[in-house]
Amino acid sequence: MTLSHETTIQTAVAPQVLLGNHLKALKLPTFAREYEKVAMESAQDRADYPRYLLRLCELERIDRERRNVERRIRMARFSQIKSLDTFVFAAQPSLNKSLVLELARCEWIEKRHNCIALGPSGTGKTHVALALGLAACQKGYSVAFTTAAALVHELMEARDERRLRALQKHLNTVKLLVVDELGYVPFTAVGSELLFEVFSQRYERGSTLVTSNLPFDEWTSVFGSERLTGALLDRLTHHVHILEMNGDSYRLATSKKAQRRSGHAPNAMAKTSTEGGEDPKQ
Repeated sequence: MTLSHETTIQTAVAPQVLLGNHLKALKLPTFAREYEKVAMESAQDRADYPRYLLRLCELERIDRERRNVERRIRMARFSQIKSLDTFVFAAQPSLNKSLVLELARCEWIEKRHNCIALGPSGTGKTHVALALGLAACQKGYSVAFTTAAALVHELMEARDERRLRALQKHLNTVKLLVVDELGYVPFTAVGSELLFEVFSQRYERGSTLVTSNLPFDEWTSVFGSERLTGALLDRLTHHVHILEMNGDSYRLATSKKAQRRSGHAPNAMAKTSTEGGEDPKQ
């Protein structure tokens, strides 16, 4: 086929079709979707070609970043999507709010520091962990979220199926590993060693965020070995930010408020019985 014949075929095809094919091949979906609309707007504004291209590039970049954030959030496998906007700091006065907001800037992840949130159940540790993980995704960092029990189970399963090294490699490559609910379930000796290996391999290579309902001196009850627990804490607490959340359970307080509003709380029921003329002691 001669060059002139190829040119004839190309000119016979609508320019929009060719442009659409090129933009698809170049992976510029926003260009393909918006170029006609932006062309009309640019013509109305009498914008020159560089400004027209600049507008398209800005739209493509914004949309691509949005898709990348969505992809990182999917890859993180969060149990829920939570942000600091919905966290009630007033309910946890023991929590250092300024530190949490500083951590949300994610500079600690760039420095490969760790973070540990300690406190009783219901104080918002998971919410903060999810929010910091979300902030990391939005800042461009890869994140993996799991509970301690689920992670140990996955590690043991991978070991039995001879794919432990591949899983460990994945856990080592993420910029932020969030391990929630450490302390609720004690581990076997093998499980403790596998989890220790994950934390040890990430030491000064990536950031790890751990939430626990237990103070450090009780972590031995989870890992079953003072030596292993000491070595683990030595790595985790080097370059660490500690969030203390020692207030009352926010979930319990919220539940009590809801009961009082609906009139199902025990004291409300007793009051209703008394007002009805019956002796509550009978």
